[in-house]
Amino acid sequence: MYASFYVRPSAGEQVETTVSLRPDTRPALLGAAVGEDGKPVAGALAVLTVSGKTGPDRVERVTYTDELGRFAFGPLEPGALYQVSLYADAMLRRSLEQPEG
Repeated sequence: MYASFYVRPSAGEQVETTVSLRPDTRPALLGAAVGEDGKPVAGALAVLTVSGKTGPDRVERVTYTDELGRFAFGPLEPGALYQVSLYADAMLRRSLEQPEG
């Protein structure tokens, strides 16, 4: 079930609402990344790739895990084949220095 709405509160305003949920049949993928020690891995790169039925595979979505190692992708296409790849501390990092002037 799902619901969606917008709210823009004013300064000092307390907003109260009741939300009626409607059925939602869209699939989603929820997961968590943990290390060899069983502890959550925060900041891991999670890449969702969809298998190309008639063409090459393509990256569908990219996100990072939260402080508890959690990630989520959705809504997804029913029946599509997805691959999830997780990367932690595997990326090369560099600083880009801007030229002066």
